[in-house]
Amino acid sequence: MDIDDDNEDIVEVSGEPLPRNAIESEKVKSDHNQYDGAIAAPRSTMDRSKLSTKKQDFQVRVNIHEGRKLMGGNIHPVCNVHVGKQSKHTRVQKSTNKPLWDEVLFFDFNCSALDLCDEPVTIEVLNSRKIRSDSLIGAFKFDLGLVYESTDHQFIHKWVLLTDPEDKESGAKGYVKISISILGPGDKLKIPPKSSSTDDLVDIESNLLRPAGVQLQPATYTVKIYKAEDVPKMDTDYFEGMKRVLRMQHGDHDLVDPYMIVSFAGKKLKTKVMYKTYTPEWDQELNIGVQMPSMCEQLMLRLMDKDHFNRDDIIATHFLQLTRLSSADPDDEGFLPTFGPAYVNFYGSPRESIVDDELEPLNRGCGEGCSFRGRALVELTVSIGQEPSKDELVRDIDSEDLLRVQPFQRRRRFRLFVGFLEGTMIHPVDAPVEFEISIGEYGNKFASTTLPAPSTTQPTNPVYDGSHYYYLPWGMTKPCVMLNSQWEDVMFRIESLNLICRTIDRLEGHLKDVKYLMRAKAPLAESAGKLIKLLDELIIDLNQPLLELPQKNITELDKKMYALRDDEMKRILIEAVNLRENARDIDQAVNEIDTYIYRLQQIATEPQNSIPDVIIWMLCGNRRVAYHRIPSHQVMFSPKQDFCGKLCGHVFSVFLKRPSVPDKSNAKRQWKLPAKLQVFVWMGLEDHAKGIQHKPLDGEISVFAETYENQISLLSKWTTRAMPRPKWSDITGQLKLPKESFTTPPGWRWAGDWFINPNLSLSYDLDSGLSSFQDDVFENQLRTPGSDWPTSRLFWTDVTGEEAQSKEEIMCPIGWEWTDIWTVDLNRAVDEEGYEYCLDQSVGGFVPVEKTYHLCRRRRWVRTRRRNPDLKQQAAHQRMMKAAEEGWEYSRLFTTKFHLKQRTMDMVRRRRWHRKMVADNPDADAIFIIDPTSDTHEYGPGRARSPVRKQDHRGEDEKQMQRTMITPTFFLTYKEPHTYQLRAYIYQARDLFSADPSGLSDPYARVVFSRQSQRTKVLNETLCPTWDQTLVFEEVEFYGNPSMLAESPPIVVVELFDYDTVGSDFLGRAIATPIVKLGGEHQMAKLNWHPITRGGEPAGELLGAFELYLNEGAELPFMPPTRQDVYQVPSGIRPVMQLTRIEVLTWGVRHMKKFQLAAVNSPSIEIECGGVVLSTIKIKNAKKNPNFETSSMLFDVFLPVEELYTPPLNIRLLDHRSFGVKPLVGTHMIKSLQEYRRDPVAMVQTIREKMLESGFGDNDYSLDMDFAEPQEATGTQQPQNTSSSGEDGEFKEDVDWWSKYYSSCGNEQLGRVYREKGYENMVVFEEELENYFDMFTDLAQSFPLFHGKRHEDEDLDEDKAVGYFKGTFRVYPLPADGSDPPPRMLKNVPCNQLVEVLVRVYIVKAFELQPQDPNGLSDPYLALKLGRFKVKDRENYVPKNLSPTFGKMFELDGTLPLESELRVQIFDYDLLSGDDLIGETKIDLENRFLSARRGVCGLPKRYYIAGPYKWRDAELPRQILEKWCATQALPPPVWRGNSQVYVNGKTCCLRDYETRGQVHKDWGPPEERLALYTLLDLGLVPEHIETRTLYNPLRPEIPQGKIQMYVDIFPKSSTIPPPINITPRAPQDLELRVIVYNVQDVVLSDTSFTGEKMSDIYVKGWLKGQDKKQKTDVHYRSLNGEGNFNWRFIFPFKYLPAEEVMVIKKKEHFFSLDKHEEKYPVTFAAQIWDNDIFTPDDFLGLLELNLNFMPKANKFAKSVSLDDLPDNEKGKPVPMVSLFDQKNVKGWWPCYEEGGPDQPRELTGKVEMELEILSKEDSEAKPAGKGQEEPNENPHLDPPNRPATSFLWFTSPWKSLRYIIWNNYKWYIIGGLIIILIVAMIGLFIYSAPGALSEKLIAKL
Repeated sequence: MDIDDDNEDIVEVSGEPLPRNAIESEKVKSDHNQYDGAIAAPRSTMDRSKLSTKKQDFQVRVNIHEGRKLMGGNIHPVCNVHVGKQSKHTRVQKSTNKPLWDEVLFFDFNCSALDLCDEPVTIEVLNSRKIRSDSLIGAFKFDLGLVYESTDHQFIHKWVLLTDPEDKESGAKGYVKISISILGPGDKLKIPPKSSSTDDLVDIESNLLRPAGVQLQPATYTVKIYKAEDVPKMDTDYFEGMKRVLRMQHGDHDLVDPYMIVSFAGKKLKTKVMYKTYTPEWDQELNIGVQMPSMCEQLMLRLMDKDHFNRDDIIATHFLQLTRLSSADPDDEGFLPTFGPAYVNFYGSPRESIVDDELEPLNRGCGEGCSFRGRALVELTVSIGQEPSKDELVRDIDSEDLLRVQPFQRRRRFRLFVGFLEGTMIHPVDAPVEFEISIGEYGNKFASTTLPAPSTTQPTNPVYDGSHYYYLPWGMTKPCVMLNSQWEDVMFRIESLNLICRTIDRLEGHLKDVKYLMRAKAPLAESAGKLIKLLDELIIDLNQPLLELPQKNITELDKKMYALRDDEMKRILIEAVNLRENARDIDQAVNEIDTYIYRLQQIATEPQNSIPDVIIWMLCGNRRVAYHRIPSHQVMFSPKQDFCGKLCGHVFSVFLKRPSVPDKSNAKRQWKLPAKLQVFVWMGLEDHAKGIQHKPLDGEISVFAETYENQISLLSKWTTRAMPRPKWSDITGQLKLPKESFTTPPGWRWAGDWFINPNLSLSYDLDSGLSSFQDDVFENQLRTPGSDWPTSRLFWTDVTGEEAQSKEEIMCPIGWEWTDIWTVDLNRAVDEEGYEYCLDQSVGGFVPVEKTYHLCRRRRWVRTRRRNPDLKQQAAHQRMMKAAEEGWEYSRLFTTKFHLKQRTMDMVRRRRWHRKMVADNPDADAIFIIDPTSDTHEYGPGRARSPVRKQDHRGEDEKQMQRTMITPTFFLTYKEPHTYQLRAYIYQARDLFSADPSGLSDPYARVVFSRQSQRTKVLNETLCPTWDQTLVFEEVEFYGNPSMLAESPPIVVVELFDYDTVGSDFLGRAIATPIVKLGGEHQMAKLNWHPITRGGEPAGELLGAFELYLNEGAELPFMPPTRQDVYQVPSGIRPVMQLTRIEVLTWGVRHMKKFQLAAVNSPSIEIECGGVVLSTIKIKNAKKNPNFETSSMLFDVFLPVEELYTPPLNIRLLDHRSFGVKPLVGTHMIKSLQEYRRDPVAMVQTIREKMLESGFGDNDYSLDMDFAEPQEATGTQQPQNTSSSGEDGEFKEDVDWWSKYYSSCGNEQLGRVYREKGYENMVVFEEELENYFDMFTDLAQSFPLFHGKRHEDEDLDEDKAVGYFKGTFRVYPLPADGSDPPPRMLKNVPCNQLVEVLVRVYIVKAFELQPQDPNGLSDPYLALKLGRFKVKDRENYVPKNLSPTFGKMFELDGTLPLESELRVQIFDYDLLSGDDLIGETKIDLENRFLSARRGVCGLPKRYYIAGPYKWRDAELPRQILEKWCATQALPPPVWRGNSQVYVNGKTCCLRDYETRGQVHKDWGPPEERLALYTLLDLGLVPEHIETRTLYNPLRPEIPQGKIQMYVDIFPKSSTIPPPINITPRAPQDLELRVIVYNVQDVVLSDTSFTGEKMSDIYVKGWLKGQDKKQKTDVHYRSLNGEGNFNWRFIFPFKYLPAEEVMVIKKKEHFFSLDKHEEKYPVTFAAQIWDNDIFTPDDFLGLLELNLNFMPKANKFAKSVSLDDLPDNEKGKPVPMVSLFDQKNVKGWWPCYEEGGPDQPRELTGKVEMELEILSKEDSEAKPAGKGQEEPNENPHLDPPNRPATSFLWFTSPWKSLRYIIWNNYKWYIIGGLIIILIVAMIGLFIYSAPGALSEKLIAKL
C-alpha cells in the first residue's frame, strides 16, 4: 500500500481545524477496502496481495434494474453510478416511487486486478425535479473488490439499501436492485436473468446488501500504541553534520524522530513525535470511528521519521489483517477484531539504506521486506455503540493500562544455532563472501544497539566447481553461528500453530501421492488404499488436542483463536470420519480433502507471534547482496515432537534472492541465483538448548579467538612500519587486537596456544574443479631499435606480464599428469612462428604483424595436463600443507582481494592466528572485552562494537573510554567426510520456452548437486528434447551421519538452457529430491515429472529420477549402458516401450499468415513422436486448395506403455520456397496422446458381443468396415418445408416460430399456447454450439502453430498463431506377437475436395451490447462475411438499443474449405462518421460440415411431414443414420421391421420413445421417426438456438455482448429446403379508455379563509412510458373528500400480446433523427391532485395498475382499503385480473402516498373508474371523445352532479356571496343589520329629539 504522507500543519475535519497529530484524510488510493456503507455479507478469504499487478483491460457492467420504496412523493428518480473516476446515469423515470430502469452502464479500465479492486463504486438515486444541492435521495458505497471476490466476479440481482451519507442514522431511503459483473481477459460473459416487475419483498430480503440491522451501527476502532524498539536511524551522518553546523542539534543524538500512523477505512491518525530516540514510548490511544459491519480488511501501522528538511521518511509498514483477528463464521457466534497487547514486527529495506534508495517501496509495504526495522507494542479493541468525538481521537493511555501491559513484556532467553554445511551455486563475485544470521536486531553486524554476537561466518573466497558455478570450500570446518536473544514467551502460540502446520504438511504430502497415482492411471485398489491411509492419519492428527492456554498473560484473541481452532478441527474430524466410512468416488474424496486443507490453512495463522523472522544475509565485502527469511515458528523447538517447527533440527536447502521491489517497471527479471545454502537451524529456549541444538549434526563445535598479523612491503622488505592499520588487528584492520589483549570471558578457558590457521579457500588454483587443464607461459624477447631479435635475451611471464618460470622449470602438480608436450599456440592472432609484437610490453597492444618500431615480441607455449584420480587425496594434502607453511595472504592493498601466491605488485600481506577456547559454563557468553588502553577507539562494521547505546547521551571524552567488545569465531568440525555417488537420470523435457527466432530451442540441462555440476548433450531445434542420459557425480562428499542425510536429502537443481554460440538463454529451473540408498535398498527409482519454472511461472516439465548411493565399500549397481560415450537411462528405470501405431489425418492448413514477408503457398507438415518423423506431400498452392492430396497417413513407433511417460507429439510446418529453401514456419506440441488413444480390436469385439446379446445374429450384418456411401434423398422423398405462416389456419392463428422460441427459452407465459398443443421445444444453448460438441473436432481438429520467441510474460494467444494445421490422430497398440494389425481407424473419411454450399444464417436477437454512442446506447445493425461475400443490413438498423431483436435470415454462397470462416458482425450506425464495430463472432463452417455430430442442420425432437414444424433437412433421418455409421467405422444399422433397430451396440425400440401411444396426424413413417430418435441418442446436434459471445479486435479478450442465432449448411448438390420465417411479431394497435367517475375520502389539504377543510380535486392519468398525461376538470371546494367527474381518458398504444408489453417509438430529444423503440409494462397511473392558483398544485395520492396483472376492483367505496393492493404490508393475497382478458373493468380502487421504507403507506383517497381495452377496429366502430367532448358516446357521459358549492370563487361572485358568505355568516349579518338599525334609530332619536322638544316647547310658549 502506497500512501501519500504529505504533512500539513492543520487538517480540516467536518469544517473545524484539528491538531496535526489528529485524524487526516486519505489523499490517494490505499489498498484496503473503503466503504461508507458496510455490507452485511460474509467476508471473502481471497488474499488480494496475490492478485496480478499486470495491467489488463477490464470492463465493469452495472445493470440498474429498478427501485422500490424511494423516499418522497411524486419524484422523478434518476440513478447515478460512479465507478472510480467515471460517472454515468440512467434515464429519468417520472412521477414514481418504483422506477423501472433496466439499463446497463459500461465502465472500461486499463489497470491491474489489484488496482481494480480498490476502485470505489457509488450508487446514488436523485430526484431530478429538485435543484442539484437538494436532489439526493440516498446512496450506497462499496468497492469493486467485493464484486471481484464473488463467484464469477459478479453480483446478480442484489438489492442495495440507500442511506443518507451525511446522516446515516436517519434510516433507509429506499432500495435499488442492481447486477454488477467484472469482465477480464478470458472471462465469459454471463447475462443476468431479466428482473421481473412482479417480484415481492421476499426477493429484497433474501438478496439485500445492507448495514447491520436497518441502520449502520457506529463503532470505534481503538488502537493503543505503547512503545517501539530497535528503530533504525534514518538521518545520515551527512545530514547530521549539517544540523550541527546550522545549530539545529547539539551533541550526539540518536538519528531518528519516530512517530506512528494508523490508517483504516480511509482515515488516518498519528501519534506524537518522539525526538532523538531509538526506543520511543508514545503511550497514546488512537480512536477511529467507522460504521459497522465494516468490510475493510486491513489496518495499517506505519512507522515514520520526522524530517525538518523534506518529507518525513517512512521507516516501515505493517498491516493487521482483520480477517485473522476476527471471525464471521455463520456457524459460530464470531467475534469482533481484537489484538494484543503484543508486539508487531516491521520489515523493509536494509537498515543501511540511504536516502532515495531504490528499495524504499519495501518500507511502504510493497513486497517482502528483507530487513528487520523495529517492533512496536500495540493493542486493538473494537467497541460498538458510538463513534469517538473530536476530543477523543488521540489521547494518552491511562496509567492502569500501562500497568496492565507490563506482564506481557516479560522476556525469556532464546538461543538460535545455525550451521552452514554447504554454500554452492555462487556466481562470480569480486570479494570474499560471508553470511550473517540475524533475528530482530540481534546478530546485525552493522547495528550498534545490541551486544555483539558470533552472527557471521568467516569471509571465504568462492572456488570454481569446474562447470559453471562457484562454491565455498569449507571442507571439514563448517562455519556456524550462535545467537542469544530475549523475546516474549509466546511458545504456547507457536506450538499450537506448528501442530496445525504439521497436520497440513502431512496431509498435502499424502494427497500429492494420491494424485500422482491417479495421474499415472494406477489400479483403483492402490489409489483407494493410499486414500484410506491418508484419512486414517488425518484422523489421528485431528484427534491430538491443542496445547492448553496458560493461566496468565494471554490476550482475548488467544482465547478466541483457541476456541475457533478447536471447533474447526473437530468439525473436520467428524467429516473425515464420515468420508472414511462412506467415500465411494476417489475424485470426490480428493476434492473434499482439498477443502480440508483450505480450511486448516485458514486457522494456521498466528498474528500475535512477536518473535521476528530469522534472516540469512549474504555479504560480499560490506555489501548486502542476497537474503532469505525463515519464519521463526518453523525453526522453533518444543519438547513435544509434533509441536516443533517443521524445519527445526533439520538440514534443508535455502535459495537466496536479491532484495527487489515486485513488478518494478524498470527492473529485469534475474534468473541467476545468488547462492544456494544447505543449513541446519535450531531455535528454542535456553533451557532446552543444552546438548540438543547441534547434536544431530554429528560434529564438534570449536570456538577460536582470532586476530590478524599485518605487514607492508617497503624497499622489497616486509615490515610493520608506516602501515595504515595496526600490526595486530581484526579482519577489517580498524580494530587493534594484539594477542596479549585477549582475556578469556568468564566461564571460558584457553585450550592451547596461538597457531597459524590460514584461509584454505586461497589455496585453490585456477584448475580447481576441472578434470583437465591447460598450462600456459609466454616467451618474451626485447631488442634495441634497428637490431635483430636476440635469441639469448629471453624471459618468461604469465598473461598479465608477471615474471614466471620457464616452460622447462614448470613441474606437473601432484594429482595431475601431462597428456602432451609444450607446443606453441598458433590458434591466436599471431604470425607463422606464433609471435605477436608491440612497442612496449607494459603498454600492451600486441599485433600479429612485425613493424620496424616494435621492440618487444612474445609467443605463448601451452601444455595440457589431466587430473589423476588416484592422486587426488595426495594433491589435497599438499595444498593444505603449502597453505599452512607460513600462512601469508598477499594483496596490492589491504582493501583489495587477497591471494596465496606472492606477485610482483603485492605491497601488503597478512595471516590469521587462532586460539582455541573451551567453555566451563555452557551458559556463559563468549564475548571478549578489549582494554581501552590499547588505543582502540574506532571500530568498523565487523563483529566488534561498543556496548549498547543508552539514552543518557554522554560526552565525547567519556565515549572514547568505552571498552570494545568482540566475539570469537565458531566452527563445526568433522573428522572425515562420507563419500556418495549421485546418478541423475535425465530422460526428457516437454513444453519448453522457445528461445530462437525459428520458434524452437537447442536445449541442454545443467544438473547441480553439492559442489559439482554437469551438463547433458545439446539437442538441436526442439521444444521437447529426449536426452535419455545419465549423469554420474563421483565422490560427492557430505559430512555428518548418513541417516540424517537420508532423512533430509540434499536437493538437486536442474537448469535448462538454450545453447547459442555466444551465451545461453535460460529456459527454466526444476528442483528434485534424490532417493538416498545407504546400502541394501533394492527399490528402483521411478521417473517423475518435475515442474520447470522461470520467473515464478510454469516453463515446462522435466522427466527424470535421481539416486544417491553411499559409496563406502558397498557394491554399487552396474553403470548404465553407453551410447556415443554417454550413459543412457538404465532399463529398470526407463519406461517400458510398446510398438504403437499412430494414424494421422492430414486434412490441410488454414489461415496461414505471411512468414518472413512472404506468403506461405507450398506448406508441408512433419509429425514427430518418439524420434520418428512423418512428412506429408507439400500442397501445390494453398490459396487454391489448402488441403493435402493424401489425407490419411500412419507410422509405427515405440512408445511407453504408461501414459505418464509418453513423449509429446510435435507438429512442424515447413514452407517450400525457391532454391530449395524450407523455413520452419510454426510448431505445435501435443503433451498427452490420451484423448487420441483407441483400441479397434476391443471395439469390434464389444459390438459383436452386444449384438449377440440383443438377439441379432452374425448373418444380420457384416463386420467389413468398407461401406459404400449412402444415397442422398431424392426429390420425391424429401418433404418440402414451409414457413411458419403456412396454409394451416389452425397454426397461423395460435403458434408460430416465435412461440417455439419463447417456449424453449422457458417463458411460461409467452409459450403457454405452444406447450398446450403438445409441441416439443428446441434447445437454447447458453454458449457457442461448438462448446457443447467438443468444438466439432471428432474428425479434424485445428492446431495453432506458433513461431518466434515466446517469453514468460507472453500469453499463449491463438491470435499470435501463424496458422493452423487441420487434422487428427488415432493411437493404438500393435500386437506384440507380430500378428496382423487391426483395421485402420481413419479409413472412411469424407472426400477432402472443394464443396460448394448454401449457408443460411438466422439471427434472432442480441443483448447486452457495448454502447458506442455518447448517450450510452447504440444503433446496431448486422453485417455478415463469408470469404469474398459480404452482406450489410445497414438500412435496417435498430436505433438506440442495446438488446435489439433482429429476426433476420441471410443466405450466403460459399466453397469449403476456401471460405470456411463465417463472421457475424454487429456495427453501430453513425450518420456522419464511420460506423463502429461493436463486436463479432467467428464460426468454423468446415468443422460443422465435416463433423459426425452433424452441425449442418439441427435435428428436431419429432419428425413431422406437415404443419409449421415439418422436416426441414436435406436428408431423411434414416439416410443420416446410415451415413453416420459409415463415418464412425461401424457396421450399418440392422432393422427388424420398422420399430426396432440395432446401432453401435444398442437396440432402439420405437415404443421406448413414444410412450403415450397416440400418433400425431402430422408425424412421418415409423422407421424415420425411430431413426431420428436414435440419432438424438447418439449425440447429434439437435434443433437449437446458440448464444455466441461478441468480441472486438481492439479488445479481443473482453466480451462486447451476445447474439442468439443458428446456422444451416446445405451442399448445393442436394435438394435444398425452403427457409424458415423468423420475422419478429408486429405490435397491435389498441386503445385504452378510462372513465373517471368519482373519488371519495380524499385528503383535504386546504383550509378556506372561513376555516373549512377543503380541496379542489382533479385526477391526472397516463400510461407509464408514454408520459402524455391527461386530467379531468376540477371539482372545486370539495368539503367532504368527494369528487364527481364523469371524465374520459383515451390512450392509444401499440401492444405486443406475446410479450405483454407496450411498444413505444419516440425520439430521445428534439434533435434526434430516429425514433427508438422501448418496451414497457402496460401500467396505467392515476393521481389525485389539489388544484392551487397561486402556488404549485398539491399531490394527494397515487394508483398504479399493471393492466396485465391488476387487483380486482371493489363494487363499493366502503370496502376499499390498502389491503386491496398486491404489495400490501400484511402480505394478504389479493385477487388479480387482466384487463386484456376482461376487456372491461369497473369499480373502486385505493389511492395512497408512499411514506418511505420505514414508514407505512397512507390511504389518501378512493377512485371509481372504468377501464376498457379496444382494438383499432373496435375503437373506430365505437368512437368516443376525450373528457365530455363529442362524440360523447360509448357510453354517453352526463355532466357530473356536483353540489352547488363546487365553483371557483372569483369567477362567480354572487355564488360566493350566497354559498360562502351567507351560508356561514347569515346570522351574523342579520344581527349586524338589526344592531345597525337600532343604532341608527337611536342616533336619529338623539339627533331629532332636541329640535322636536324645542319646537314643542316653543309651540307651547
